[in-house]
Amino acid sequence: MSRWIWKFGEFEFYYNKLVHFRRQHYGHIEPPTWKIYPVEPVVMFEKVVSTQGGVFTIHAQGDYATEIMPYPQQVKQGRIQVYIKWGASPQVTLDPGTYDIQIRVQNADTFPAIYVDGIVESDQSWLASDMAEKPAKVGSSPYYTDPDRKPEVFPFSYQDIQPVSVEKAEGGLVYDYGKETFAAVTLSGLKDAEYTLRYGESKEEALDPVDCVIRFTRKNTDGQASFIPYAFRYLFISDTGAKIHASYEYLEEEAKGTFHCNEPLIDQVYDTAVYTFQLNSREFLLDGIKRDRWVWSADAYQSFFVNHYLFFDKELEKRTLIALGGKKPFLAHINTIVDYTFFWIISLYEYYRCYKDLDFLDSMFAQLEEVMDFCLNRLDPDGYARRRKEDWVFIDWAPMDKTGALLGEQVLLAKSMECYAVIADALGKDNKGLQDRCDQLRKKIMADFYDPEQGVFIDSYESGKKVVTRQNNILAYLYMPLDRKIQKSIYENVVCNDNVPQITTPYFKFYENQVVCREGDSSQLEEALRSYYGAMLKTGATTLYEQFDPNESGLQHYAMYGRRYEKSLCHCWSTSPIYLLGAYRMGVINTGIAYSTFEVKPNLGDLKWFKGTVPVPGGIVSVEADEKGVKVRSDIEGGTLVIGDRRIPLQAGQETRAAWQ
Repeated sequence: MSRWIWKFGEFEFYYNKLVHFRRQHYGHIEPPTWKIYPVEPVVMFEKVVSTQGGVFTIHAQGDYATEIMPYPQQVKQGRIQVYIKWGASPQVTLDPGTYDIQIRVQNADTFPAIYVDGIVESDQSWLASDMAEKPAKVGSSPYYTDPDRKPEVFPFSYQDIQPVSVEKAEGGLVYDYGKETFAAVTLSGLKDAEYTLRYGESKEEALDPVDCVIRFTRKNTDGQASFIPYAFRYLFISDTGAKIHASYEYLEEEAKGTFHCNEPLIDQVYDTAVYTFQLNSREFLLDGIKRDRWVWSADAYQSFFVNHYLFFDKELEKRTLIALGGKKPFLAHINTIVDYTFFWIISLYEYYRCYKDLDFLDSMFAQLEEVMDFCLNRLDPDGYARRRKEDWVFIDWAPMDKTGALLGEQVLLAKSMECYAVIADALGKDNKGLQDRCDQLRKKIMADFYDPEQGVFIDSYESGKKVVTRQNNILAYLYMPLDRKIQKSIYENVVCNDNVPQITTPYFKFYENQVVCREGDSSQLEEALRSYYGAMLKTGATTLYEQFDPNESGLQHYAMYGRRYEKSLCHCWSTSPIYLLGAYRMGVINTGIAYSTFEVKPNLGDLKWFKGTVPVPGGIVSVEADEKGVKVRSDIEGGTLVIGDRRIPLQAGQETRAAWQ
């Protein structure tokens, strides 16, 4: 079946540019703070075909020219006859034979792409190049199988939305749409010579002429105006005679993951997380739809786990990974952050574990090698990654001892080496000896950063301060092959120790909650959902915030980074309850590659009952549990129900029941 094809990555780089160029901040466009990779204006598409003869038709996104040459096996007397079909002739007639078809496309506005149907079809068997490099596999998408649906238009759906109320306000009107949304706005019937339109995630923001983040003040030229989609719940318009039309823009996604339990509040948290994740699932997985509407690597890494338990949309992950990975030459860390580059490499490994999509990984491998070499070439002689002047060592928004080599960075570096080696081995490529280097680095980390007296890791051995933080120990717990004694010591002496500064962001709570759940604490997850997310919802939140402090009130909930409304009220990293409930309450965990083996280990926590579904390749796993026992049904083979010490094989399509005792 024919589909639109393009040079691998160009679709993603084009939309990555558009996404990053549209962030609006305090009345002006906010340019990105890292490199944006350009698209190639000229691309050669080619394929060798054998045919019984007939006609094929070329559709192109751009101007094109076609060359068709008899394949060498047909060459007689050492001569090759070439005939050319120019772009003005989209239909090509071939006699029976074997041919090398080459189509050159130029496009200075969007990116080159073609669609070919008839006796020759465009599909993933074609090759493409930028006229200077070796031809490689093309890119494509299941969204674009219609010749009239060009890939320069992203396949969003649209739905008209109406406000639930309109109120008079000082200087104009404020429209309340009932919940956070992402919509294009059209104004008509404008009367004033100049008007102001303000977007607010809160009513207070929409009414604030100074600190509202997304706002426009424009001259009225013809009584109407249109605005590309932005995030809002509330709209303020100064011209009281104007009419507002809002069109919700979204990517259609089927929520394959579900969760329901005896507590309406936890159900509400889950459902709000689903809606929050839906809003941030767009061209790529965004961090937030208002202030942070860019693509961030470590934030996407967390979102991939949520996607595995909700949409199971590998196309969304592929687009995000391609956009983040960039092109050759790779000269700066992703998002300028050292740990974010490591998380990108680890994300590719997690993609492999979830989907076993070797074709995609093969297309990505050249860039993976480029990024890995960049990281290795910046290591110090002792093998550690240290911050350079142009780098940002992040880990989390928290004080920690970042003197010299920081523990968290070395842990992620070692994991990146291991992930690279696994992917290379799966593809039959040179793994650069990185598994051995990983093993040696981990031994050095243990020698330099582990404090046997405290039974925990320190942030930095170079400062001599022996500072202990949750973030660095949690990363060691999750990404180092530690023995059980050390894991338990980290849990007891760090995670359960109130004297170690608490984590304040949902970003790193994602990791801490995993440690808590792996240690089998059966109550903390529900308590966290009730006290943190439940309190957030009680303030009237319709999506999940970037950060929340239950001790704050009023406008304090919207402030961040020293600005009154800088906090994102719809943030993707806050949707981790979807993953946590799927993995640690329903207990569905992939233990193989693409769920060749998986466990279902239900845990009621302190709930009385729950039921839900988790997507897997080829179907879903449904899990129900109450105080008497569990009921599991899987659409695929390879599963094992784990109840205490019992391991019960699951049969595809059959229901399995088990009592707790």
